[in-house]
Amino acid sequence: MVSFLLIFLIIITNSFSSISQEYINLIDWVRKNNGYISPKVKPIEESKFNRMIKSSEEIKKDELIAFIPEKIVISSINYIVNPICRRAYGLYHEKDLDCIALFLALDINNQSSFFKPFYDYLPDFDIKIFPSEFPKEEQKLYEEIDLHFHISIHDYKLQEAYNEYVEQILLKHGVTNSYEKYKYYYYLSQTRNFSRANSKFFSEINSMVPFMDLFNHDSNFNLDWEYDDDKKGFIIKAIKHIESGKELTTTYGNVDNINLFVVYGFTLKNNIYKVPIRIKIGEFKYSLYPSDDKNKNKEEIVKLIKTLKERYGFEKEKEILIKKLIVNGLKEKLELIKQIKLDNLNIKNIVEEEIVNISRYIYILEKNIL
Repeated sequence: MVSFLLIFLIIITNSFSSISQEYINLIDWVRKNNGYISPKVKPIEESKFNRMIKSSEEIKKDELIAFIPEKIVISSINYIVNPICRRAYGLYHEKDLDCIALFLALDINNQSSFFKPFYDYLPDFDIKIFPSEFPKEEQKLYEEIDLHFHISIHDYKLQEAYNEYVEQILLKHGVTNSYEKYKYYYYLSQTRNFSRANSKFFSEINSMVPFMDLFNHDSNFNLDWEYDDDKKGFIIKAIKHIESGKELTTTYGNVDNINLFVVYGFTLKNNIYKVPIRIKIGEFKYSLYPSDDKNKNKEEIVKLIKTLKERYGFEKEKEILIKKLIVNGLKEKLELIKQIKLDNLNIKNIVEEEIVNISRYIYILEKNIL
């Protein structure tokens, strides 16, 4: 008797000749480990880095797209991964992503690894797309959009992750050029991370989840996921009706373009989550939080004026002066941002967004429409 799995693989192979053998192997592996992937989805493989999942037929709201069992998830609580975590970061560590990066560096070239079908379908990418890897001189060009601040936080986390024990473990296992290799897997793990609550220890568990990592981020996402404690696995469902041929997307969270760029290496053209505008007024720095909602932008300006009144006084003449200071601070920032070269598409998206948002604030103040 021909198994359902074999029939399924024959169908998708014949129907979509562009589907790679690595993807078929991944589906097979997930199912063999009691997972589920809907036959209504298929990959679009433009390259090994540029991939997406689309619906091959209509999908109804609340329909199950996938179930990925804990057994095949790479996390610090996985029995295969956990010993490595303990050796590098201690028994009660909270460095899941750091640990996953180390595990990948040690295990990804192991041809007999349990996770090989997952490894074989991971993307190839150049870490130079991440702003933390830009030359220092280039990073300085983007100081006015405060990219350097987020880069410094990222770099600090990476330097903490690559401690002396990690280096010793890698060298002991014959991993040459250990920092560069660890760094590559650090980026790989952070771009494919699903974080869930760990009720037992009141913390979070970060994980690389096979198949689920293929869904791209979109503000208008049509899928959502949860971890089921009873079933011990990740469940992903449609949260709205999806027509045949549509891309299936999820969300990486309420993330603005700078954080998307630093962590994931991309930005969105019209991201609904705006990058904060940090301006200098006198000796002080302030942050404004832009919105597509005009009223919210007015509220931001009103709050800033109130804050400055508390510093400079509440006389009417002072309020006029305060508004001029804010406008001048915004205009100065606007001119500096306009000088940034837009050779990089992600920088272009961030700069164009900030120009629009700063201009909105200036308009509110100059037209006195508070």
